[in-house]
Amino acid sequence: MKFDFAVYGDCRHSPDVHRHVATSMAMTKPAFVLNTGDLVDDGDDDTLIAQFREITRELRTGRDYLPARGDHEGATSAILRKEFSIDKTYYYDKVIGDCHLFVLDSTNRFEDKEQLAWLEERAAASKAKHKFAVFHHPPFMIRSERMPEADRIRPIIHPLLVKLKFCAAFCGHQHAFYTTVRDGLRYVVTGGGGAPLWKVDPSLGLPGDLSSKMWHWVGCRFEGLKVTGIVVDRYGQPQSDLGFTVCEHKV
Repeated sequence: MKFDFAVYGDCRHSPDVHRHVATSMAMTKPAFVLNTGDLVDDGDDDTLIAQFREITRELRTGRDYLPARGDHEGATSAILRKEFSIDKTYYYDKVIGDCHLFVLDSTNRFEDKEQLAWLEERAAASKAKHKFAVFHHPPFMIRSERMPEADRIRPIIHPLLVKLKFCAAFCGHQHAFYTTVRDGLRYVVTGGGGAPLWKVDPSLGLPGDLSSKMWHWVGCRFEGLKVTGIVVDRYGQPQSDLGFTVCEHKV
């Protein structure tokens, strides 16, 4: 099975799980890969950085691999500087085909006005058909003890993404899969790349939301004016009950 792009995150802690996830993604030959953050347990540990490099070598060969900054990237984010030459601001954007990808830094919970001003200016000027945001901390979660984190970030970033007409936001941090649509904006929370899994409570979401406690990644396809996504387990098996529409345009 082939996918146009793949998304995953929280691939720290278990190299064996991450290896399975990375191998199964590479086999589907995505044009690019998005990582929602927490690449390793300690982003300043050279041994872990070398291990990450080895595990993702095939996956990163010949394609863009765009990581967001998570909690575990470390105070100096050495892994982002050494592996991806991200050494000034930890937010950036890239246009690939019909997609404008905005990789954001949520580690300060979007309380930096400079990043928000940059996002508003760049996204408002974008002519891309699809605008996707990628960042670590989700504005919507379904784990009760973590809800205050979502409550803090939501009033800042969610209205802005809606205003700027983003199609979707891909997040991590919650070590499970969860997807929901809020105010027309699709959120995909994918944090199953190797970190210890979290129990989630679907009753905290909305009717029609999808969720699962499992190691996984998300494969996405362009189907005409529609982008679809489906959860794929660490061994490469698509989960038919966890398929969804990322976005769909009329023209």
